[in-house]
Amino acid sequence: MNCNNTYCLWNAFEQCCPESEELHNAAIPNTLDCPSAMRADHQEAMCQIINEVDEMMYGRNFGELIDIHKFVRGQRDV
Repeated sequence: MNCNNTYCLWNAFEQCCPESEELHNAAIPNTLDCPSAMRADHQEAMCQIINEVDEMMYGRNFGELIDIHKFVRGQRDV
């Protein structure tokens, strides 16, 4: 199907090309809020956040890393 959503990673040559039939059937062409869309800007933002967190971890001593680990573990138990 034709689609002009250039932000979507499934868009190739202005065609919607998701990897499954389910995503293809759910797609709403020419919209930014398509339920099948995988947006490149979201992927870039996630990679930027991961890099920032990674850089912050290098500046910590072992005791601080243990505290961070306990905090993260505590969040998962909720």
